[in-house]
This record gives sequence, structure tokens and C-alpha cells, in this order.
Amino acid sequence: MNNNELNRQAQRIKYLIDATSEYTDNNLELQGHWGKYLCVLVAGFLENAISETYIRFASCTSSPPVASYTSKMLTKISNPKAAKFVDTAYLFKTEWGSELEEYFKNNPGIKNAIDSIMNNRHQIAHGKETAISVSRVREYFESSIDAIEFIEEQCGSS
Repeated sequence: MNNNELNRQAQRIKYLIDATSEYTDNNLELQGHWGKYLCVLVAGFLENAISETYIRFASCTSSPPVASYTSKMLTKISNPKAAKFVDTAYLFKTEWGSELEEYFKNNPGIKNAIDSIMNNRHQIAHGKETAISVSRVREYFESSIDAIEFIEEQCGSS
């Protein structure tokens, strides 16, 4: 990823995922709680990633008032499933939306990863049971990063 702030957040999440067994002393119940915690962190990362990536693009390519407006609108995005990523891409450029839609169609695991993180985060936030595990969060997180890098590439190639 090109964004320093997103890289910092990603490194922190990777560290926590890798250190989970050490922190939990392989206690399965604690690992379950850590899985939920990490899921919430990854969901927050995705919220930050969608706004940070497009805000950066707008800041580099638009006048200050347009960039300011764009920033205010993008920071309101919460719980973005894959469809929200596509909708946002379409708002910037039709071809970006089409390309991202095709990307998710050709990589259903990545779309599923983003949607699963958001669905599980919603369940966790509302006190419902979820079977999310640390290993599943790791898998979803890695897939999600691929999507963010794809979007960064689109924004950088304009």
C-alpha cells in the first residue's frame, strides 16, 4: 500500500494477529475473544482505507474546496461492504466502478472477505454470537489488502 497511515495500521493489525497465541497462551476462549477484537480492527481499517485512498486522490487532483467536500463525504462511510467500495469507485469514475466490480467478480474470495468482516463486525457490535477466528480474520485481512491495493492502483493511474 502507498498510504503511510494505512501501512501503519496494517502493520499494527498484522503484529496483533501474529502475537495472538502468545498473548492468549493458546487458550481457545481467549483466542475467540481476540478474533472478535481483531475483526473490529480490520473493519475499522477498511473504513479508513476507503476514505483515505479516495481523499488522497481528491486532494491531489482537485481544488481545495472540492477536496474538502470530498473528504467530509468520504469520512461518513461506515461498515463498507464490497458493494459500497464499488459504489464509491463509480462516483469517481465510471470505469473505476466497472473495473472494481469485475475485480470482485473475478476474485469472489476478496469480495467475501470484505463482506464477512463487516457482517461479523455488525454481529459483534450488537452482542450477537459469531464464530470468527483469528485465522479467518488473518485470511480476510490479507484479501482485503489486495482490494485496497487494487483501488490505490486505480487512483494512481489517472
